[in-house]
Amino acid sequence: MPAVPPAPPASPPRALLPPWQREWLAASMGCTIADAMFNPLEVLKVRRQMLARRASSTTASNAAAAAATASATAPPTGTLALARDAIKSRGLANGLWLPGLEATCYRAFSYTGFRIGMYPSGASHALVPIRPLRDAIVSRGAFGDADSIAARVAAGALTGAVGSAVFNPIDVVRIRMQGPTPYPSTLGAFVAIAKREGVVRGLWRGTDACVARAALLSGSQLATYDSVKKHLKANGGFEEGPGLHFAASFTSGIVAQTVTMPADTLKTLAMAGGDGGDGGKRHGGGPGTLGILTRVLRTHGVGALYRGYWPAMARQGPVMVIQMPIVEQFRRAFGLEYF
Repeated sequence: MPAVPPAPPASPPRALLPPWQREWLAASMGCTIADAMFNPLEVLKVRRQMLARRASSTTASNAAAAAATASATAPPTGTLALARDAIKSRGLANGLWLPGLEATCYRAFSYTGFRIGMYPSGASHALVPIRPLRDAIVSRGAFGDADSIAARVAAGALTGAVGSAVFNPIDVVRIRMQGPTPYPSTLGAFVAIAKREGVVRGLWRGTDACVARAALLSGSQLATYDSVKKHLKANGGFEEGPGLHFAASFTSGIVAQTVTMPADTLKTLAMAGGDGGDGGKRHGGGPGTLGILTRVLRTHGVGALYRGYWPAMARQGPVMVIQMPIVEQFRRAFGLEYF
C-alpha cells in the first residue's frame, strides 16, 4: 500500500487588517491607556502654561491696579498650589482627572497613535502624497544610512508633523477643556469653536507651534527609544522584553520632554486663545504664535517657556515608561514585530 504523502502545513490565517493599520491600532490602544492614566498631570501642565499668557497680558496702564488687588484675586501659580486649589474647589475627579479626559483619549487614539504607529514603516504605505519624502528620508543619500540616528529623527519628525497638522482640532479642544473654565462638553466645544472663530481660524489655531512641537517630540522620542533599544541589545546584554522596553522608554521620555518644552508651551498658549481662562467667550482674540513668543520672552524671559516643566516631566516619564511597553505588547498581539 503506497504511503500517503504528508499534508502540507496549514498556512497562517490571513490578518484582517494590513500591517500599517495594525501598527496604527496597536499604538493607538497603548497610547490611549497611558495618556488617560496621567491626565491630571497634563491638566496641571496646561494650567501652569496658561499663567504665562494671563500674566503677560497685564499692560503698564493697569499694572498698579493689578498689583493693588493681587493678594485678593491672584490665582495660585505653583504646581502643588494649582493642584490643591483644583481639588478643593471641585474635588479630585472633577478638578484634575476629568477635565479634557475625553479629548485626551481622542487625541491619543488619533494623533499619538498615528505618529508612533506610522514610525516603523507604515507611512510609506499609507501616505501616498508623502511617499517620495519618506523614501528619501530612509534611503541612503538623504540622511545617510537608513539605520542612522539622523534618519530615525527625520522619520519620527515626519510622522509627528503630519499627524499634528491633521489632528490639530482635537488638540485645540483638549487644551480648552483642560483650562480653568472649560466648555460644557467636548463635542460641543468643536461646534462652538467653529462657530465663534471659524473652522480653519479656530480649530486649526496654533498649527505652526503644534507641528513644530510634534516634530521635535516624535523625532527625539522615537529616535531615542529606537537607538537606546539597539544599543542595549548590542552592548548591554538585553533581550526584547519589559526590562529593555522600560529602560528605552524612560530615557526617551526625559530627552523628548526637555527638547520639546518651549514649543509645547507656545502650542498651549496659541491654542488657548484669548487669555486662556474665559470658557471660550473671547478665544478669538490674541496674537499669533510669533507674537506670543515675543510677548512671553519680553515679559518673563526664556524661563517662561519651561513653565510647567516639572508636571510635564512627571507625566512624560511615567507615560513613556508605560506607553511604549504596552504598545509593544499590542504589536505582538496583532502579529507584528517589536518596535
